[in-house]
Amino acid sequence: MDWKTLKSQIYFWDGSWRDIYVQNTDSEDWETWVNLVNDKYKINWHNGKTNQSETKIKFDVIKEYWKENGELCSTANIFLDKIQVNTHFFDDSEIENDIDPREFKSLDDHNRLIEYLKLVSMACNKEVIVTLENSPEYVLMKINGNEVQIIEA
Repeated sequence: MDWKTLKSQIYFWDGSWRDIYVQNTDSEDWETWVNLVNDKYKINWHNGKTNQSETKIKFDVIKEYWKENGELCSTANIFLDKIQVNTHFFDDSEIENDIDPREFKSLDDHNRLIEYLKLVSMACNKEVIVTLENSPEYVLMKINGNEVQIIEA
């Protein structure tokens, strides 16, 4: 698919971000994801326990966050070159990331995201979907392993 089509169907600016979901996850899936991003990407993680920024996510702190019902605030930024993927550790039943579509300027940017989504899908052995913000039912892309499906409007 060409960049112009991708820009108009996925990375258009409508005042909202795009969500990335891996649904029906558990703590093991999250640990797999944490190990993947810690090994492959530049990270900026806010450790709510120490109130410090760190370059690696400490999964034991995330598990403590879930156990404490969210008393620790924790967010991670994963950098795919110039693209920032934000991660929210709401609970272990769903991995949720979000991206700002305005950061996507080229087919290369799209391909960086696709590479990340494929790695996540393969590592967790689950489908990854990209949706409109807070609208998991409005799927823009589905990634299963190496298969990428763009859902045309």
